[in-house]
Amino acid sequence: MKALTAAATIIALLTTSAYAQQENKAPLTRRSDAEKKNDAEIDKAYRAATDRGQTSAPKIDPWQTVRPPTADKPKR
Repeated sequence: MKALTAAATIIALLTTSAYAQQENKAPLTRRSDAEKKNDAEIDKAYRAATDRGQTSAPKIDPWQTVRPPTADKPKR
């Protein structure tokens, strides 16, 4: 009985991957032009907000107290 249950489980697991690979001919969702325009505006605002932060942020070195000064470093 255990062998039959194990075989049935293995067959079920193998068929689920094949079922998931079947081609779906219908699109999942259809977005209206207004929704696409709203998404584009949100994306544009996001990019503008993130670009501002990157140009004005000073570079911070958290290891500056651990590293020796560069003048004492021998050149290779």
